[in-house]
Amino acid sequence: MTLEAIAAPVRTTPPQPLRHLAFCGIAWALLLCSAALLATGLLAGERASTYDELQHAVASGDVRSVVVTGGISESFRGRQGVTVHWREGAIGHQATVIEQHPLRWTVTPAGLPVVYSVERDLAWLDPDISVERRPHDFPDYYEVHGWRLPQWTSVVTVVLGLGGLLLLIAGPQPRRATRWAWFWMMSTAPPLGFVAFLTLGGALSPRPRPDLGRRLTGGRAFLLSIVVGAALSAMATAFL
Repeated sequence: MTLEAIAAPVRTTPPQPLRHLAFCGIAWALLLCSAALLATGLLAGERASTYDELQHAVASGDVRSVVVTGGISESFRGRQGVTVHWREGAIGHQATVIEQHPLRWTVTPAGLPVVYSVERDLAWLDPDISVERRPHDFPDYYEVHGWRLPQWTSVVTVVLGLGGLLLLIAGPQPRRATRWAWFWMMSTAPPLGFVAFLTLGGALSPRPRPDLGRRLTGGRAFLLSIVVGAALSAMATAFL
């Protein structure tokens, strides 16, 4: 054995703590569950639309069947709100319309359209339109960015949010921003802020690296999250 071999230090890679591996697994689980929740929201959710949009879609042949929940019988005199559900491609839509017997107005003071019945009104646009009448509305729901989602998705959202908060507090020091900065992004601009924390904060790596340069602070992140949240809401309403 040569003297150089004896003098040369042996470099060994220190074992990664199990704590980092555990938090990395939690981060990947949260990211995959978030992606599944977003896909479920697009498929099972409904976009808040208008009855005018439905009429244009029926007249152009893009919609051939609708579901009406609620309503009144032929012998009933008065008016009642109903909800019309339809799909255009993979996106579900819903709109509110008033049915009135006998028909006296075409619009309410609040701006809602008034018809005698959805079946009769849509038949003028497409005689072959299929209208299914259900006595009650769909199960409980909650709305986010103009979308009506099944109520169970709110429970999953809370669980994912708590998991992300635990990862933020007890996990490794996040990259690119402080813990307070990521907290404001996650809470004020969901779901983009939540996904950004998982993908850009270094939580997905079992070997988190130190930051190079300055990090986003809490105050600036709070202002940025307000702007991003408003932009997300506008984009969801305009394009989805």
